[in-house]
Amino acid sequence: MTAPLRLASLLLALAAPAAAEEAPLASYWQNSGSLPPEYAWETTATISETGRLVLRHCKGYATEGPGCETREAQVDRPALDAILDAARASDLLSNPAAEPEEPMVGGPGRGGAVWLDGGRLILPAQAAVSDEARVAHVLDTIAAAIPETLRQND
Repeated sequence: MTAPLRLASLLLALAAPAAAEEAPLASYWQNSGSLPPEYAWETTATISETGRLVLRHCKGYATEGPGCETREAQVDRPALDAILDAARASDLLSNPAAEPEEPMVGGPGRGGAVWLDGGRLILPAQAAVSDEARVAHVLDTIAAAIPETLRQND
């Protein structure tokens, strides 16, 4: 497993407890990449099957405490359906994205997962060029479900 996939797996594992009492529908993470602490940030979001969104934004390299803020919101049914539709249309569950030939190191990234039809569809931070559009479309759909008032990248 490459470093980006290990990072994605770790971040997904950390995001899951936030909505542990409800079955997850999707998770999403985004970060600034390797920057000095004063410029670094990371956001993780978990959306449950009921639409409950738990979003955690951390500044610097904090993972808890005053450097992190957790907020909640409700995602509406059309947005949940759009995530599932995008995931199904991507065919990533039965035909996962291939790893890139030359992985990027140190830059910003985003990734996630969708729980679909009894399986977990992984949306890696980096994919082969031939799979980038499929992954990006699902990630864009998840990001669009996050209310604008909760989005921040600082």
